Amino acid sequence: MTKRKINIFGTTGSVGQSTLKVLRESKEAYEFVTFSAHNNVDQLIADCLEFRPRYANVGNEKYFWKLKNALSHTNIILSYGKRSLLDLASIKVDWSMSAIIGFAGVEVSLRCAEYSNVLALANKEALVCAGNLLLDICKTNDTKLIPVDSEHSAIFQCLEGERRKDLQSIILTASGGPFRDWSLKEMESATLKQALKHPNWSMGTRITIDSASMFNKALELIEAMHLFGLNFSEVKVIIHPQSIIHSMVNFNDGSTLAQLSLPDMKGPIGYALNYPKRLNIDLENIDFTKLGSLEFFEPDKKKFPALDIVEKVGKNLDLGVIFNAAKEIALDKFISGEIAFLKMADLIEKTLEESSLINNISAMSQNATGIKELDELTREFAKKLKF
Repeated sequence: MTKRKINIFGTTGSVGQSTLKVLRESKEAYEFVTFSAHNNVDQLIADCLEFRPRYANVGNEKYFWKLKNALSHTNIILSYGKRSLLDLASIKVDWSMSAIIGFAGVEVSLRCAEYSNVLALANKEALVCAGNLLLDICKTNDTKLIPVDSEHSAIFQCLEGERRKDLQSIILTASGGPFRDWSLKEMESATLKQALKHPNWSMGTRITIDSASMFNKALELIEAMHLFGLNFSEVKVIIHPQSIIHSMVNFNDGSTLAQLSLPDMKGPIGYALNYPKRLNIDLENIDFTKLGSLEFFEPDKKKFPALDIVEKVGKNLDLGVIFNAAKEIALDKFISGEIAFLKMADLIEKTLEESSLINNISAMSQNATGIKELDELTREFAKKLKF
């Protein structure tokens, strides 16, 4: 049997590690081509020793010699830095997991779209910042794009076998994060430690804080518009504390389909890996007799202004680059203690109003070079803002 060639970009992150859990159950069926990490060289070394990929890349050059010394007795070809990483993403493979967090993963996702038969996409910024470009590359190269975010995987699954013209709208569910029951006054003094206490999911630092502010959900809303060809008014966000229903699809005949599973990223990863089959991935089904009730609430946009701010992007998707870059800088400033939790929204809103950034946005959003330049200009502006 021919082994499927597999890439995992962002191997040491939460999605990358969940991907390895799924692959570990039948790893003899795969040929591992590239593993990558940015700073977590110890985990990358451990993963390389277990799975023996053909190539390994560490983004941060200062960790390269540690990687080289640890793997010198293997035949793994080692490299560091972005240029080498993009070269590795240009190797033709059967399946790539794009799980690098933030804008840093956009170029890799674009390369994977060109050189992978299947792109399992967990890097939401690729769609937010370069959605039209990414989808065009996938179409040109006949690449199957399968979303790995639990919400978009749910929608993708609900739409299988359905006519797109029968789709009326979709509902993205959100746990509400650690602050869903907090008052607006309490959130004004929310600390980094409190923002990192997600009630349902185990994720990395940045995505956990994005979830707490619901900027993560704002990004997912833009993702959904690109992925499923929807208008802003056709995507709704609701709070669902239990994280059992991952998203829902409304049809013209009044029917609603929902995808339900326990909150574990192995589910959407396994679906993307085995599509169109549903193979055993050692994940339990829901015991509805023990589940109790499922709750749903309208999000409070005063507490979560991300859901208001994103409407501007929803009406002009070219703003996605500015929105994401400002969000990443705001997140940096909150993590460092420079701004308060709710001030992140103020910084992003202010950046989206900057005329020097938006005047040439349509032209700059057409290719990877322009998108990268706009991202850099936005970061420079946002870094200078004081609150």
